[in-house]
Amino acid sequence: MNNIIYINKDPILQELDNSVDKASAKRMLAFKHFNNDLDMLDDYLKKNTSDKRKQKVIKNVKEKPQLEFAF
Repeated sequence: MNNIIYINKDPILQELDNSVDKASAKRMLAFKHFNNDLDMLDDYLKKNTSDKRKQKVIKNVKEKPQLEFAF
């Protein structure tokens, strides 16, 4: 039972998902885990993110109409 793979329990992916400012969160994660190398972090994210996860994020984003004021 030592070969169990936990899906979506990766702390790096969870921290990135829970962040509000994705750009600064990526810089912080690169500093913490990848010796401040953003390219290594991007490679890690490409390898460890699934298409379902990307689709879920896209489906949750709704376009909001622009508010215009009539003067």
